[in-house]
Amino acid sequence: MQEKIRKGYPWVFHYQILNETGKGEAGDLGVIYNAKNKFLAVGLYDPFSEVRLRILQTGVSRNVDASFFAERLQKALSRRASLEGEGTTGYRMIHGENDGFPGLVLDRYEDTAVLKLYSAAWLPYLERIIPLFQKTLPVQRCVLRLSRNTRAPVEENSSFREGQVLYGPPLTAPVRFRENGLLFEADVLKGQKTGFFLDQRDNRKHIRTLSKDKTVLNVFSYTGGFSVYAFAGGCRTVLEIDSSSQALETSRAILDLNFPGKLSGKMHFRQLKGDAFQLLKELESQREAFDLVILDPPAFAIKKKQKMKALAAYRRLAEAGARLTLNGGLLFSASCSAHVPPDEFFQEVFSGVDAAEKGYEETLRTGHAIDHPVSFKEGEYLKGIYLRISGKRGKGKA
Repeated sequence: MQEKIRKGYPWVFHYQILNETGKGEAGDLGVIYNAKNKFLAVGLYDPFSEVRLRILQTGVSRNVDASFFAERLQKALSRRASLEGEGTTGYRMIHGENDGFPGLVLDRYEDTAVLKLYSAAWLPYLERIIPLFQKTLPVQRCVLRLSRNTRAPVEENSSFREGQVLYGPPLTAPVRFRENGLLFEADVLKGQKTGFFLDQRDNRKHIRTLSKDKTVLNVFSYTGGFSVYAFAGGCRTVLEIDSSSQALETSRAILDLNFPGKLSGKMHFRQLKGDAFQLLKELESQREAFDLVILDPPAFAIKKKQKMKALAAYRRLAEAGARLTLNGGLLFSASCSAHVPPDEFFQEVFSGVDAAEKGYEETLRTGHAIDHPVSFKEGEYLKGIYLRISGKRGKGKA
């Protein structure tokens, strides 16, 4: 365990602590020494989480003060400096452990920052970092979001609340922002994650380059990010599938933002509400097929023990998607399940296409964008693969 921490592993779980004596408070600093009784690391203690200690600093001892956090924030912001020049004002400013803020995420949506806490250990430090955000960030307000497991301990032990505007003017509507020059909206008070799935920005941009004159199927479309890019890329039609009526309504609104007045005119756009697997079967029975099929489901494995079930679901989904992909068309499949390793995910996609009795040629694999860096193996959750589908069995790499 000491070697893993030395190499950057950021978590110590409750079962790894042999003698947990005394009663520590959330946010207390826990120091780890190596076998020679020399400083190894310091981290934030969280008695409410299975992750008892979230590592802040390894190797060299430092004071955990305002300047400590300011230095890390500046480094994180510098890493994302190029994004706004690309027409993007919606991106992740702090990616938790990977930017040296374990259990803390900070996203920007134009003039609004969203601070999401995954650990109550940050409670004692909010009085230091909130003024730092006010002074440093290019935003007018900051909203607090709390993860499901963190909400109770935070609200029971402080005056902070889910959806609280920490500073700046109040919010009464979704926040509008830009991504690669396109317009989007995020419900930062109640939306999933912090209001939008920012991590797929690079894949959305790539889909735009592939969409010219294509018919597109966007499965698990949520609020239509991939659909906007497909139309911006000049596609002929888009069919969305999602189980949420609200998400589908939001998608139409965002499309109308980018292409005002065209939804009922030149743009050929359809939506289907319901279970994706069932609707894909129905589309196949109706002999529908598409030039470009996008499969971007929610995480099928929230816990490690769900891994095998998730792999089977990815295989079924790839099979269904391949059956609906025209000969010579493209299938894009993605996974955001941290407990599913990339190689195992890709193999299940291949197996699914094989089961559909289709051939494939791999054209691209993708991972994390610049604002979602990875500093340790377990932090690598996002992976995607693009396959060119053919009517015959066979496989290869471009």
